[in-house]
Amino acid sequence: MPSPLPEELGRALRGATDRTLVALTALRKAVRRHVQDERDRGATLPDIEVELRTIIARVLKAAAGRDSIDGERDALANQMMKWSEGFYKQND
Repeated sequence: MPSPLPEELGRALRGATDRTLVALTALRKAVRRHVQDERDRGATLPDIEVELRTIIARVLKAAAGRDSIDGERDALANQMMKWSEGFYKQND
């Protein structure tokens, strides 16, 4: 008789993946909205990046000591900065 563990692991992985994608999509949309709003107000990309880095630093400080994979928070912060540059350059 097959073990139910592989099915259970599959369900857990699907659930975690779904939650992660939803969270990343929400973060990306929030960064886009913020960058476009600030650009429309006349802020430069360096101004927006300084503000985003300040927000990221505050969030990372609050998250210090929580479980995480090495570098995952830095990788996410770097991705946010890449998104901000791309969104700033968009003409929509």
